[in-house]
Amino acid sequence: MFVDRPVRDDAHGTDDEEGGGGGDFEVLHDGVPAYRLKTRPRALADFLTGAWWHRTSPESGSTRGPVCSRLTGDGGRITLRDHTLITTSADGDRTEEELATDEEVRAVYGAEFGIVLDRLPVPLHPRP
Repeated sequence: MFVDRPVRDDAHGTDDEEGGGGGDFEVLHDGVPAYRLKTRPRALADFLTGAWWHRTSPESGSTRGPVCSRLTGDGGRITLRDHTLITTSADGDRTEEELATDEEVRAVYGAEFGIVLDRLPVPLHPRP
């Protein structure tokens, strides 16, 4: 089983310094730095460019069709993307299952996410 652990990182200067990270956290994945959480305040405007890309780019997963995802009790994840059911275990093993019918997809929404639908969600930007 993998373990993620946040560790305070005071060794990289202050938030005022370029590239500094004083008071930030490094998240270690099995003892190896995976990413950094910066603790300085952010303004909503800091997220505009990223939000625009996720909302408009054909390469963004957000525009490729409906997606619903949640963590499982054992540390894994279950994701439904269009008609593909993706199950990822806590240790990273991943399986994908193509669901053949809209009824199967709606059944997964109900059973795995507690969402009851009379029809499937429509993509914001349908593929050509």
